Amino acid sequence: MLEQIQLSYPSWFLFLCLLAGLVFTIVLYWRESKLNNIPKGLRYLLYLLRFSAIAGLCFLLLGPFIKTVNEQIKKPIVVFAQDISTSINLVDAEGASNHAKAVASLRSELQEEYELVNISFGEQVQSEIIDSFPDRSTNIAAALKHIDDNYSDQNLGAIILSSDGIFNEGVNPIYQNTRIKAPLYAVALGDSTIKKDLLIKNVFHNRIAYLGDKFTIQTDIQANNAVGTKSTASLYVVENGKRTKLESKAVSIDKNNFFKTIDFEVAARQAGTVQYYISLSAIANEISATNNRKNIYIEVLDARQKILLLADAPHPDITTIKQVLEQNKNYELEVKYAKDPIASIRSYDFVILHNLPSADNNIDAIYAQIKQKNIATLFIVGNNTAIGDLNKLQDVVTINKKNNSPNETQAAVNKKFSSFIISEEIKNQIGNYPPVFSPFGEFIPDPQSSTILYQKIKDIETDYPLLIVKESGNRRTGVLAAEGIWKWRLYNHLQYQNHETIDNFLAKVIQYLSVKEDKRKFRSYVSKNIFKENESIFLDAQLYNDNYELINEPEVNLIISNSEGKKFNYTFSRTQNYYSIDAGRLPPGKYSYNANTNYQSTALSDKGKFTVQNIELEQYDLTARHGLLQLLSQKYGGKVFYPDALSELSLEIQNSNKIKPVAYYTNETKNILNYWWIFAGLILMLAIEWFIRRYYGAY
Repeated sequence: MLEQIQLSYPSWFLFLCLLAGLVFTIVLYWRESKLNNIPKGLRYLLYLLRFSAIAGLCFLLLGPFIKTVNEQIKKPIVVFAQDISTSINLVDAEGASNHAKAVASLRSELQEEYELVNISFGEQVQSEIIDSFPDRSTNIAAALKHIDDNYSDQNLGAIILSSDGIFNEGVNPIYQNTRIKAPLYAVALGDSTIKKDLLIKNVFHNRIAYLGDKFTIQTDIQANNAVGTKSTASLYVVENGKRTKLESKAVSIDKNNFFKTIDFEVAARQAGTVQYYISLSAIANEISATNNRKNIYIEVLDARQKILLLADAPHPDITTIKQVLEQNKNYELEVKYAKDPIASIRSYDFVILHNLPSADNNIDAIYAQIKQKNIATLFIVGNNTAIGDLNKLQDVVTINKKNNSPNETQAAVNKKFSSFIISEEIKNQIGNYPPVFSPFGEFIPDPQSSTILYQKIKDIETDYPLLIVKESGNRRTGVLAAEGIWKWRLYNHLQYQNHETIDNFLAKVIQYLSVKEDKRKFRSYVSKNIFKENESIFLDAQLYNDNYELINEPEVNLIISNSEGKKFNYTFSRTQNYYSIDAGRLPPGKYSYNANTNYQSTALSDKGKFTVQNIELEQYDLTARHGLLQLLSQKYGGKVFYPDALSELSLEIQNSNKIKPVAYYTNETKNILNYWWIFAGLILMLAIEWFIRRYYGAY
C-alpha cells in the first residue's frame, strides 16, 4: 500500500503550523516559575507535547487528505459449463453418473487456485451444476452468450465445456459471435459411433389449418447402418386418447446412409387443437425405438376473416400492412386499388382504406355499401386524401386542414386507453420511432371516440389524435391520421433485429377494429393455444365495470383441468388495471381452464382450452458430435479431452502461462479527519501535558 499526504493549501502553510505550535509553547511556559522544581527532562517533554499538539491541530485545519493506492490480486476465472440434456443420459446412464463424480473431483482441484464458476445449460442457462440430466433440448450458443455477457470483461482464464456436442436449439455455436479471449477446453461426452437406428428426423406442417381444407404433413425419415431392413410409416389422429389410423406407407431401406421424405395429405375435419401421431415400425437391433414416433399439434380454425385493403395508389405502407396481416393465418387479405373492379364489398369482414377518398377516386358508393353491411373500417390518411370528403364519410375525427404541406409527427401512447392492452415495449419505444406525415391543421375528435395514439410534434405531445377509434352500434371505425408507418417497421428491425413490437401493436389495432363487439364484462385469454412442455403457461383476464372501464378490485381464481379430470387451482395477480398469471409448466396433454370471479354479487366466469406438447428433440439425435467440440476448441485456442482424462485437463490449466492472476490497483482518497485515532492522539498529548502540569501545581 502506497500512501501520500496531500494538502488543500500551499506547502509553506506547514511552516505556519510549526510557528503556531512554537508561539503557543513559549507563551505558556515562558517564566512559568511553578515548573522550576520539575526535572529538566520532564519539562522538555511538556514543551514537546504542547508544541506537537498545537502544531498538529493547526495541520488538521489545512484539510490534509491521504491518497492510497490499493492492490487487489484477482484470481483467474474458470467457467465450468455442464450440458444437462437428456441425450447424455440416454446414451450411457452409468457413464454419465461416473462422469459426475469425476467432474466433482476436478472442480475441487481447480477451486483452490482459481475462481471457479459453475453453470449448467440445456433448455436454458442455470448458475449451478446439476448432477442429473433433465433438459429436453440443448442450446450451446446460449451458454457461450451467457459466459460472454458475464465474464468476458473480467479475468477469464479458461472455459471448460462438458457436452456431447449435440445442439437442437439456438444458432450453431461455431458461428456465435463473442468477445471471449480465453481458451475453451471441451470434455467430449457421449458416443460418436454411428449405430443402427431408424428415426423420424423432421416433421414439417402448418401450425394453423382451416376447417374443410386439406394440408400436408411432411415427414423426413432417416436410417443409419440399417440397409436391407423394412418399416412402415403410419399417421394417426388422436381423439380422447384413442388413435385412429389415417394412412400408412411402406419404407424400404436400401443403403446405410438412408434418407427419405414421405408426405401425408390430411383433411381438417374438426375444429380446435388436433393431435396427430406419426410412427415408424421398429427394425431389429436398433439403438432406440423412442425416436420412431412423434406427436404434432395443429390448430384447426372454423372460420377466417376476409380483409380488403383498398388503396388510392401503390405505397410502402401497403406492404407493411400486408406483412403484418399475412402472419395471422386467420386473415385472408386482398389488396386492390380504387380503379380495380370489386365484385362485392359485402363479402369482406374488414376494410382498410389507404389515402381514400382522394381527388381522383371518390368512394361514396363503395362506402355506402360498407356502412349498410356494417363492415368495420380503418382510414389511413395521406397526402392524397381528400380531407373534406373524408370528414363527410366518417364521424371519428374532424380534420380542418390549413394547407397542403404535411406535418412531421411522432407518436405518443394515450395512457388512459384501455380497450386492449398496449405492450410496455410500444409505450417505451414508439416515441422514438421516425416521424410520419400527417395533415397540417386542426383535429377535433368526436366525444364518443377513443384516442390510442396522440401526435407529438417537435417533441411536444399534443392532444391531436394520431390513431383514433370509435364504436357505433355494432361497428367500429378507426382513423390513422398519417402515412409512413413503413418507417416504424424498418426502425424496429434496425434497432432490435426483428419486427415483433410494431407488428404486434398493429395486429392488435386491426384485431380490435375487426372483431365483433364483445359485451362480456369478464374475459380471459391464454397467451397461445399450443405450448411446449418447457414453456410456462401465461394467462390474462380483464374485468369491466358498468361503464366498461377496466378494474381489478375483486379476486380472480383460475382452475386448469387436464384430460383426466385432475384440477390445478390458481389465483390471478393484479397487474396495472387487469389480471395476469404465470401458471408454470405443465405435463404434455390437453387442458381446459375456467377463470371466475364475483363482482357486485354477480358470479362471472370465462373458459378456454390449450394444449401442451412434449419435446422429443433429445431423442432424435443420439450420436455425439465430437467434431463440433473440436472446432469450438480450435476457435478459442483450447483442446478436447475425454472423460477419462480430466486429470490431464487440470494439469493443462495449471501449467498454462496464459491463465494468470491479475493485479488491480485502485486509488482511494480520504480526509485525515476520518482517521479518528490521529485526533485522539492529539487530545491525549494535551491531556498528559495538563495532568503533569497539574500534578506539579501549575495550571
